[in-house]
Amino acid sequence: MEIKNAEPKPYEKSALPSIIFEVEISHVKYQEAIMGVNGWLETDDGKVIASINEHIYEKPKASEIGARGSKFDSKFKEEIYRTRIIAQLSKQALDYIEKRRMADKKGDVKLNLCLNVKYLQSRAVISESFLIDPKEIDLREIRISTSRRYESGKIVAYAYDPDFSTSYTNRWIISGYESPIFLEVREQLLKKDVKIHSPDWIYDYAPNLGMGEYFVVEIPKGEKAIKEAWDYVEKAEKCFKTWDIPGVCNNCREIGKVLDKKIKKEFGEHSFTYNERWGRAYLRFFNFLVSLGLHLEDMEGKNWEELIKDIPKGFPSPKKYADYPANEVKRFGKADAEHILTVTKLLIKYAEELLKED
Repeated sequence: MEIKNAEPKPYEKSALPSIIFEVEISHVKYQEAIMGVNGWLETDDGKVIASINEHIYEKPKASEIGARGSKFDSKFKEEIYRTRIIAQLSKQALDYIEKRRMADKKGDVKLNLCLNVKYLQSRAVISESFLIDPKEIDLREIRISTSRRYESGKIVAYAYDPDFSTSYTNRWIISGYESPIFLEVREQLLKKDVKIHSPDWIYDYAPNLGMGEYFVVEIPKGEKAIKEAWDYVEKAEKCFKTWDIPGVCNNCREIGKVLDKKIKKEFGEHSFTYNERWGRAYLRFFNFLVSLGLHLEDMEGKNWEELIKDIPKGFPSPKKYADYPANEVKRFGKADAEHILTVTKLLIKYAEELLKED
């Protein structure tokens, strides 16, 4: 018995965020009859995030149980039990799924489906019998009284046939492998890995699970003309997946230094491209925000004049003497790091396009 297939889909008919799995379980026809399925859902690191049960509106299923030891043994073969099971997900479960997804290199959701299958198993074995007329073995006729009259009786005989019948140890007409137990109720734990690819999760699952819609920005990497910068991007992405916010900011700051040095060398320190086109993009949308992520400790009562002296006129200015409450400063987190990482990639792409012009 095994799970042959498990196809997940967002379940829209539930008031709670839910995923429905269309499951196929293989079993031996006539020997095993599945009575029900339940279990739990795990993330790829083994954390339980939901209990699961069969869909309450599943159509009633009927299965037959047979006995081995006859010419019908050839019909005991693999059959597929199809059912649908539902996992209801709490906000904590969804948050943890998202955390594991962000830690995955491709952004996929990886789950483990754990099903406890309850089923009946047949232990019955029959011995094929043959009728013999007593006269054929020089016995007198056997008369048997039936409900209406006397009828000629036959002798029931057994002959061993390895193709169709049981061994001599089971000389009962029907047995449970040398015992009177013909049926047993069993439970078996089956597991199946389930992967939901990143685009499917973003476009199909997240909106239906109440996680909102994702704003996806595709940034062509092209030929990666500035390899050193893209190497830092890989380091920053690894930091982001482990919620290392200072690590993200630090690597992105190094990217800025690499790009600034490259553009300055290519166009000249006093060029329009370096000072105005590049300078405004680098200062306004990148340098200042990244610096914030690396100087959070300075926001609680330290002089910030050096950090803000080069801010363009009209640009939103922070306090010259920062004395924000510590709990407010600590809000700098995932959203800020994600923004910095996205802007950094755009900045690299912009720098690469500028370098193509010369």
